[in-house]
Amino acid sequence: MLPLDVASLVEDFDLTSQLGPLVVERRAAPTIDALGEFVPGALTLVRVTPWAAHTASGRNLLQLPEADRTTETIEVYTRVRLYVAEGDRAPDVVRYQGARYRVTVANNFAAQGRVHFAMAVKLEQGAS
Repeated sequence: MLPLDVASLVEDFDLTSQLGPLVVERRAAPTIDALGEFVPGALTLVRVTPWAAHTASGRNLLQLPEADRTTETIEVYTRVRLYVAEGDRAPDVVRYQGARYRVTVANNFAAQGRVHFAMAVKLEQGAS
């Protein structure tokens, strides 16, 4: 069976024309300065097109850590890799419809057209 090319679906349902490019906040790894003080990594804003997103629901929420299952969650599809927290890497934060969402699940569907799928949970206002 041939793999489904989901890349064309991302392009067909691209939200760029309605909402602009998807803005992803990506932080470099933190460092320790000469005085032993913690220095947060530099923030980079990545603008992603094409992209598609919708509210996660039902069984899809089972992919999240149990503590995040009651938080508003979105599913995001892009051609750009999104990162979860791992080692000293901070998770990517996605800006969607005026809110910020922390990426908690990320998958790469390379065989299906190099599409990246992520689930992101809504951050409380003022959270970093």
